[in-house]
Amino acid sequence: MSQRTISYRYFMSRIALAITITGLLSSNVSAQDTPQSHGSKSEATIALSYYKKADTARTAVAEIKAKNKNGKFIPAINTWVNFYAVQNKEPKLINSTVTNSKGKAVIVLPKEMPLDDSLWFTIVAKIEKDSLYEDATEQVHFKDASLGVTLNPKDTNRIVTAKVLQMGKDGKEVPAKDVAVKFYVQRLFGVMPALEENSVNTDENGEASFTLPKNIPGDTAGTLGVVVKIEDNDKFGNVEKNATTSWGSRLSLIKDPFPRALWEPYAPMPLVITISTLFGGVWFTYFLIFFQLRKIKTSPDDDEDKTVKKN
Repeated sequence: MSQRTISYRYFMSRIALAITITGLLSSNVSAQDTPQSHGSKSEATIALSYYKKADTARTAVAEIKAKNKNGKFIPAINTWVNFYAVQNKEPKLINSTVTNSKGKAVIVLPKEMPLDDSLWFTIVAKIEKDSLYEDATEQVHFKDASLGVTLNPKDTNRIVTAKVLQMGKDGKEVPAKDVAVKFYVQRLFGVMPALEENSVNTDENGEASFTLPKNIPGDTAGTLGVVVKIEDNDKFGNVEKNATTSWGSRLSLIKDPFPRALWEPYAPMPLVITISTLFGGVWFTYFLIFFQLRKIKTSPDDDEDKTVKKN
């Protein structure tokens, strides 16, 4: 058997071994990341949250995680979740939906939620009669809060005032005291804290004031979006409100729409010259070698040798 044949067989055996190991590792990873589906049902957990957005739309979000074969909780996808509102101490179905790729199920709540005697509403999320997971239940209790934002564009102090109101026993809105309110500015891909310490608690009037820093970039007109939030509050959940102001620093128009920079489509001229010189030197060397080889090939010595041979 030739050395070449032995080398070829050794090479193919190594490839087969690598494929086998990759398959085993893939199977192991799949087993770890797949919820338990054989035998007894897998244990599941529900984390339930409530959000009131800037447009006053209210949503409930249930995050479902299930235990896999290794005992690790991972997101449970394509799992049906039933959402209920408690009315007269009895659950009333609002809607049902399935979890997404992150294990989250989201529904829009009705504008009017049933309230108990203390003006609290209750949301319940359930996994019921699922083929893979055990039954699970989670419920939360919240009060409806009204969040407002006041600012005066002519105010040189740049003070933003948020006001939190809640429903009183007489059906009228009353100030909510000692509620942590956080202040953000709107950016292109989300919101950014206006300052490192951007949280202020409301006073007895339900108001929290915040001084917006200077020199925060806005658009070409200096328009800046301000976002005020109540986050993960035990009483009100998550509430958000937006406002706009002209307190942002104006974004100057770039005279050259295609500037030369490393992060732009056109590179800086010194870099272009340097690279062009390097490549030019390389190609010049190639042409010089080619020229010398051609010159050697057609040298007079070759012609003299040919003449001697003929004689």
